Amino acid sequence: MKRKLAKTGFKSPYDSDYDDDDPYEYNCGDDVEDGNKESFIEKEAQKIREKGKAAYFKRGMFRCPYCTTKPKPKDGIYEHLMSHARGLSTSAADIKTSAEHAALLKALGPI
Repeated sequence: MKRKLAKTGFKSPYDSDYDDDDPYEYNCGDDVEDGNKESFIEKEAQKIREKGKAAYFKRGMFRCPYCTTKPKPKDGIYEHLMSHARGLSTSAADIKTSAEHAALLKALGPI
């Protein structure tokens, strides 16, 4: 067994230095899972910061970049966008949707 693990480069879960608690890094194109959610949030937040707040302010209203079918929030107020992001970051059924809104909340944060 050790020989096979040595050839493949994987660590044996029976070794004393085996650490399964490390969240693995999110790479573009990967599925977002519990293990790489924090990494995904960091990378998305960085993209949002690079674009700046002005990228989400169009026609005099703030809009969520992830909710494209029905623009949220309808009134376009910044505080309502943050409330929308806060709500979906905690209660969305899909992990990716939750992570995207958590990144939006983290990057834009308070004014």
